[in-house]
Amino acid sequence: MVTCLTRRAATLLVASICVAAWSPPAKAQAGAPIRIDPRPRTTVGVVEGDTMHELHRVITPFVLPDGRVVVPLGTAHSVRVFAPNGAFVRAYGRVGGGPGEFRDIGAAWPRGDTIEVFDFRLRRITRFRPDNEVETVTLQAAIADLSASSGPFGAGWAAGGVAVGGAGRRDSVVVHRFDRSGKDLGVIAHVHGMKRYAAGSGASRYSGPEPLSPRSVHAVNNNRVYIAETLTPRISVIASNGARSDIAWQARAASIRQALNAVIDSAVRRAGPENAAATRERITAAGTPERLPAFGDFLVDARGYVWVKPYDPLKHSFALGVPGGRGGQWWIFGPDGRAAGRINVPADIEPTFISENAIVGIGRDEFGAEYVRVYPLVRR
Repeated sequence: MVTCLTRRAATLLVASICVAAWSPPAKAQAGAPIRIDPRPRTTVGVVEGDTMHELHRVITPFVLPDGRVVVPLGTAHSVRVFAPNGAFVRAYGRVGGGPGEFRDIGAAWPRGDTIEVFDFRLRRITRFRPDNEVETVTLQAAIADLSASSGPFGAGWAAGGVAVGGAGRRDSVVVHRFDRSGKDLGVIAHVHGMKRYAAGSGASRYSGPEPLSPRSVHAVNNNRVYIAETLTPRISVIASNGARSDIAWQARAASIRQALNAVIDSAVRRAGPENAAATRERITAAGTPERLPAFGDFLVDARGYVWVKPYDPLKHSFALGVPGGRGGQWWIFGPDGRAAGRINVPADIEPTFISENAIVGIGRDEFGAEYVRVYPLVRR
């Protein structure tokens, strides 16, 4: 498989760089996702005059079994619920530390008909039940950082973050298991994260991830923890009963120099003439890595199919902002680890949640206003 990226030089000549990767031949599997309807089923946000459709800092939106769309919002410190037709239904939460209140929403997900929200600053799970009861469970974590991943795992939860980090090394990321009372049951997975470097001095000093740094990627779904570092084409799967397996594939090396040049050129253009030289110096100070990441991200759907996003330097480089990217082609692997095909995600969204029959994602209009769309998903 070859993913081609296009970059525009200052002379407006267009050059193309390609990151080549390979995955095994797909096997026909019942239940495998095969197509996404290009017409959205539901759109929430960017509705003039309706303040409930003004969305800022959308975090992991998803759908409930009955089709309602749940949109957690970082700026509003709340969770808004919309009907399948996009009409606003209600909102949960506000800023604060009391029951049903939030300081910093990190993620949210469904557990059946219950909405669960994790606040990593309060280190707390808040559960909004269908009967409108609110429950809170504080995670008694032995680790200081719980901002990397979280989700339902068995009767309790899994959550994790960076245990050790610093310039000149890769982060060490760990995931802990918690029981229903919030008790820390210990580490269930660990992986390397981003590689950091420092450059410059004084007011010009910079410290952060290398421009083509790999990173750790995690998902907690279907009573399993999925964890990987993007330099290696392999995802480890840990079930709540302790069983472990891997999803692995092969990847061909791409041109590191070409990818780095494209990232530098893009970052310099974004910085503008007055900051161009400093930006180029800061990025080149990181040096040239030995390898490019093998993939950019992954998601796990309701049936346990793993969707893997091929690495794209112009979407996944830390030098260009938060790694991510809208749409495009994703690889599909079955619950048994076999390749199950490829699928094209609509170009206007960054996917966040995949149910039995829908994919949910975040988009932005030409003015940067956020919206959430739900597209119908067709399976084999």
